[in-house]
Amino acid sequence: MVLIKNKLANIALSLPKILVPGEGIDMEKWAVIACDQYTSDLDYWEDVDKAVGSAPSSLRLVLPEVYLETPREKKISASIFREMKSYLRSGVLTELEPGFIYVRRTTNYGNVRNGLMACVDLEMYSFDKDSTSFIRPTEKTIIERVPPRVKIREKAVLELPHILFLIDDPAKTVIEPLEKTKNLYQKIYDFELMKNGGRIEGYHINEDSALSSIANAITDLADENAFHKANGDEKPMLLYAVGDGNHSLASAKQHWDNVKIGLKANELDGYPARFALVEIINIHDEGMKFEPIHRVLFDCPLDNLLVELESAFDLAIHEFNDVGTLEEFVKAEYDNRESHTFGLLSNDRLLAVSVNSPEHNLAVATLQIFLDDYIEKHDVEIDFIHDIGSVVDLVNKKNTGLLLPPIDKSGFFKTIIHEGTLPRKAFSMGHADEKRFYLEARKITR
Repeated sequence: MVLIKNKLANIALSLPKILVPGEGIDMEKWAVIACDQYTSDLDYWEDVDKAVGSAPSSLRLVLPEVYLETPREKKISASIFREMKSYLRSGVLTELEPGFIYVRRTTNYGNVRNGLMACVDLEMYSFDKDSTSFIRPTEKTIIERVPPRVKIREKAVLELPHILFLIDDPAKTVIEPLEKTKNLYQKIYDFELMKNGGRIEGYHINEDSALSSIANAITDLADENAFHKANGDEKPMLLYAVGDGNHSLASAKQHWDNVKIGLKANELDGYPARFALVEIINIHDEGMKFEPIHRVLFDCPLDNLLVELESAFDLAIHEFNDVGTLEEFVKAEYDNRESHTFGLLSNDRLLAVSVNSPEHNLAVATLQIFLDDYIEKHDVEIDFIHDIGSVVDLVNKKNTGLLLPPIDKSGFFKTIIHEGTLPRKAFSMGHADEKRFYLEARKITR
């Protein structure tokens, strides 16, 4: 086991003692979707609250972002810490032996996604814009969003992860083999997720042979000679790309940097706050889909936005009669290198806008860089929406929706390696209801 731990340490991993709900807990009520989903849909979270009722639930351990800057924020935040301690005292959560969990998620769209729950070493991660660390963000970190999350984490005794890591494993050597051998491991959960979340299974992996195989496979992915041959000698190794939960991981990193200042040298290696629990997914997993994240601008009429777009870019504009046809047009143009196309929606206009001869590699970069300047100049509020239906529901004479094209995941790692982080909310790993549900937990204090 010492050899395995050393191998894992070299690839920024450790074996967590994962907490899962104990016997008798209603798992469908326990697991809820990531707090940064449905941020403009209060009804969704009110429905979840009613469904959970007084049953033990991860809902009581997180702050859904729909409640940020509302009267309920302070009340929910205060109760989180009490509930964490209560759940530990009362045996709601049971601690497993050190090991990984193989996660098999079947979404409501029929996609089967394979993941591996593991702890990552925050010493090998940086969220700086020009980060060259082993673990790197894929999107720009909004620094202002980190301190409020750190404030919660520094008082918490538990973490519940919705962070998704990506590895570039085209030969499918790390996670996919576990599908064939899953029946050799202890199944620790298997149930239907609430509100169209699909089904999730979890298998505890703590046998030396399985752990060693995983460590060896990831070590092979970290081979510097192969990496430099593919990407150039001057490019530093990128082993893990943060696909989801970027700000949660940045908050964990900042918290650890704060904690370690007060520790002795011999306390650093195994301190719980040094690590963060994440789910690792292979970017080549067929069940893992990249979906665009759309935008809605509030109190921003479409015609006003269009005037400034025409001033900033050389545009081609196409008018449509229905959202479906507009969506198909935008999707069909996603890999066009000569122009970047996105949709504009109001209650009475549907447009496809193509920016000719764009400066950036991705359409989302072209648009979001413009929008960042626009919303600051006009004091416009923006929200990021995963599903087109929700965009359509929000647009009217004053609110404008923007439909983004998908991102090709096959060249994703090369884009990050060669061009750096993407603009905020550049892509989504699946639809909103395919996001990670809070299920497992881990102690982050001694």
